[in-house]
Amino acid sequence: GNAFGVLQIDTLDQRHRFQKEDLEVLGAIATQAAIAIDNARLHEQALKQRDIERDLELAHEVQRGFLPDSRPKLPGYQFYDFYAPAAYVGGDYYDYVPLPDGRVAVLVADVVGHGVAAALMMAKLSSEVRISLASGAKPSEAVTQLNDRLCRAQTDRFVTFVMVVIDATSGQVTVVNAGHMCPIVRRKSGEIEEPGHKEVGLPLGIAEGLQYEQMNIQLVPSENMVLY
Repeated sequence: GNAFGVLQIDTLDQRHRFQKEDLEVLGAIATQAAIAIDNARLHEQALKQRDIERDLELAHEVQRGFLPDSRPKLPGYQFYDFYAPAAYVGGDYYDYVPLPDGRVAVLVADVVGHGVAAALMMAKLSSEVRISLASGAKPSEAVTQLNDRLCRAQTDRFVTFVMVVIDATSGQVTVVNAGHMCPIVRRKSGEIEEPGHKEVGLPLGIAEGLQYEQMNIQLVPSENMVLY
């Protein structure tokens, strides 16, 4: 029902008027022309969509490169991860970061929103996390620095973020939570815990100068912790 073109008919002989039959012929020709134009437009859109999908597939591969390709090897510990974005790219992020003293930081984050903008923020988060962990003495201080860095970037997006730092020697796990779901711990007895509710801070990127808290729990053999 949307007009996208005009046909105009003229005659070289002004003595002859157009008849109803001429209008019917014109209508038949206009219908065929409209179908041809519409098909050409659909073909052009299909080509553009194919280019967009090719770019998104490439972006997916690039984003996948920001995620870990192997799991930590800590004596007495086993790690498992699963990642499946709803679209080609998104704002979900996880990582394993080895620390200089032999501990390992495990991170899970979710950038608000979907698509390319969230994926770009996720890429920035990936680099900023490692810088902050390298310069922060305590996990809570590292997350405080990370929040300040993201606030100064002024991206108008925030990130929920949880980090646990595992000390394989002592079995102690330090938790810092910035607005994310708390870890789930299954104890040897079968009891389920979600530690760190009181220490949860605001998501990253909302307000500069926030001070994040950390809390410690102990894990013993056959106990599990899940971040999601």
